[in-house]
Amino acid sequence: MNSSMNYYELLGVKADANKEEVKRAYKLQMKKWHPDINKSKEASEISIRLNEAKAILLDDDKRKQYDLSLKCEINDNYQKFNYQSNPRKDVYKEAQKVTKWEYFKEYLRFSKVSKMRKFLAIIGVGLESLLCFILKILLISLAYLSCLASYLIMLSFSLLAPILGILLLIVVFTFLTKGFLNTITNSAVIQGIFIFGVLYFLMLVLPILSRKIISPKVFDILYNKIDINLFKKCVGYEK
Repeated sequence: MNSSMNYYELLGVKADANKEEVKRAYKLQMKKWHPDINKSKEASEISIRLNEAKAILLDDDKRKQYDLSLKCEINDNYQKFNYQSNPRKDVYKEAQKVTKWEYFKEYLRFSKVSKMRKFLAIIGVGLESLLCFILKILLISLAYLSCLASYLIMLSFSLLAPILGILLLIVVFTFLTKGFLNTITNSAVIQGIFIFGVLYFLMLVLPILSRKIISPKVFDILYNKIDINLFKKCVGYEK
């Protein structure tokens, strides 16, 4: 048995258990954990805590105070969910850091909302996590395709260099024989220059776009602005 459990968990009763239920649970646990019966190292500590639990939960005033302290502890657990970053050093404050799954576990365990609300929260958190996972995969795929496209364009230029050189000579020859106006008004020449210019522009821009897509800033937005905000909506979190 985990000795860090609260008194209700230690006895195995609900928070609204009456005195008779507490007494029965106490006797049942002591039969299992009394040092004269149980020779394990933790038996002595647990039996002491069981006696404390019985004394607190059978006294109305002490039990009221204990319930209040549990409520404060739950609120403290919720307040741990404060994921903040230092904009200058770009490091997270360890004292405030807690993952959404740690918080969600505490939410499902301690929250006083209905089971239906918790069920809806599970569905909502699952869907928003799936959505963010898909977005992450799409971003990584887009960045990869951008790099691949840039590489293929560069490879095409290197393989077609002789042909491009011949085409350039044709353009120069046309310019010398027919003049500048006739050359630039030739639709085939214009189309060739346009296609070459677009491909060359993409070859230069796509790697930059790829780095921007998978930059820490983009993933910070995906996590802190999308994932976490959707998660807070699902569990009804309010700071």
